[in-house]
Formats: sequence, C-alpha cells, structure tokens
Amino acid sequence: MTEVSAFSLDPATIAAWADVVDDHNPLHLDPEYAAGTRFGTPITHGSLLFALACDALQTSGTPGAVTLRFRAPVPVGSTVSVTVDGPDLRLRCGDAEPVEARVEPEATP
Repeated sequence: MTEVSAFSLDPATIAAWADVVDDHNPLHLDPEYAAGTRFGTPITHGSLLFALACDALQTSGTPGAVTLRFRAPVPVGSTVSVTVDGPDLRLRCGDAEPVEARVEPEATP
C-alpha cells in the first residue's frame, strides 16, 4: 500500500519549527541573510525533513529506522511529498528528490 503525505514548508511553518527545536539560524528564517549565502534563499531545517519522514513511516505502520542523505537544499516555500510504499520511503520536492531516504529494518532483541 502506498501512502503519500504532502507538507507545505511555508515561512510560518519553518518559524514554528525553529521555535520547537530552538534553532533560529538566519539561513532558515531570514531571506535577506540567506540571499547572501550559496543557497540564495532560506532553506528548510534538515531536522524538520527528518521528522516528516519519521512521521510518515510511523503513520504507514512500516517498521524500521530512517536514514536521510541530503543531496540538495529544500527551499522554504516548497511543498514536500513523502511517499511510503512498504520499506520504500521517498521525499520529493516538485520533480526533484533532494533527500535520499533509506529504511532499515528494526533490530530484533
């Protein structure tokens, strides 16, 4: 069964996440500051993308541990879709997959 969740990463969501994790780095929150970086625009916290991936995996009922590898930044203002199909987990931003996700089976005691 495939489950897809879409998340709007608008500035208000990013600001709320910054408050939750106490990470107010201007790279995530300040367009003027971010314009002067190599990214050119505010980018989403990696911890937020990880939390969205973990939530999608848990909601799907698929057991396992998530590992993410960031290939490209996800700009604030993007919509990210998280697809879970069994052990396959994908994060997409438009047509791009800026985050490589891997699900490892849970260790048995």
